[in-house]
Amino acid sequence: MMHHQRPNKMVAFEVSLTGRRFLGCPVQQDEGVNCGVVEWVDAPWPDILQRCLGRLWDMYQEQNFGRVKDQQAHDKEAVKLKKEIDFLSNSYNQLMEDVSKLFDYQDGKMSHDMDYTSQAINKKKKELEDQARIEISMEKLKLAKEQRCILQSQADIIQNMRKVMQEVQVDRDLLKEEKRKLEYLIADLLKAGHGSKDKLERIKAILDE
Repeated sequence: MMHHQRPNKMVAFEVSLTGRRFLGCPVQQDEGVNCGVVEWVDAPWPDILQRCLGRLWDMYQEQNFGRVKDQQAHDKEAVKLKKEIDFLSNSYNQLMEDVSKLFDYQDGKMSHDMDYTSQAINKKKKELEDQARIEISMEKLKLAKEQRCILQSQADIIQNMRKVMQEVQVDRDLLKEEKRKLEYLIADLLKAGHGSKDKLERIKAILDE
């Protein structure tokens, strides 16, 4: 017990002591009676670990110092850039005033030139539109002609197909007629002679196929 209170459980965060647990004084520092470490819980770290911790802390300090230097350099550069921006802004404003005066001085002449230019542009635009309409009309005529050719080709193909189908039908009818004649002939032969019946039957089977 210290100051009639239990010690605080704490962890060191300082150079080679970093990570070691200890029991600390329970009284706050602002009361002016903080007694620091009461008792170490962890034994001292090995020498190698202490040197590593010391090196890490040195690197941490160097990094912080580098950041401070970078911040200072950044602040100087920011001030320099602000001065340049102010100078450019003033130069830009002066240039805009000069340009405005020049436009005011040449307003009458420019108005006349702009009217002439506008007329020339409108004329050229009309010529291009007329040319485009002519080209579109020619393209439509070309497409219509190609479409007529395609339709005519389709009609010719259909007509030729119908003609071929009719010819095939005529040939088929002739074959059917020839088949009936042969069947009648075979029937007559069967009636005339029983000896050649088997031979005629084979002929009939071939004709049926």
